[in-house]
Amino acid sequence: MFRMQLVDVLYHKSVLEVFSSEIEKFGLIETGGVLLGYNQNNQLIITRATDGGPKAIHEDFYFQADSHYIDMIIDMEYANSDGKIGYVGEWHSHPQIYPTPSEVDLNSLLEITESSKTTNILLIIGAVDFDNTKFIDQTISIIKKFNENKFYSLNQIIF
Repeated sequence: MFRMQLVDVLYHKSVLEVFSSEIEKFGLIETGGVLLGYNQNNQLIITRATDGGPKAIHEDFYFQADSHYIDMIIDMEYANSDGKIGYVGEWHSHPQIYPTPSEVDLNSLLEITESSKTTNILLIIGAVDFDNTKFIDQTISIIKKFNENKFYSLNQIIF
């Protein structure tokens, strides 16, 4: 599905609006959703981010998306794009300025990657004083490739 030489992750500007809206709504309580997109020319293109859904769990240091809601969105996006756009990973916020992944975050990414047998991304956003102009500074994109024992931090670009 993904080429091994992936170097950049590109976030569409409209995706940032979802992040800002969700962080504004929940403040320093964790929020999140899934990332949808595709791989092209060694770049991961993120075209859409979701919210967590109506039954998502938002706590100070924990977030869990509404799986039925998320599955419905993923299926619709895949069908409406003739299979071009699909699930590529997840995002969530941390009550930090400059986020760092927890052991739980990395284990979750590992579990998702191993169960799907694909490459996946985890985006963590620092919610403290977040706005779209600070996206590059207050986020980290981590990728886990299937059958590799490493996590990679990627260059992030907004288009």
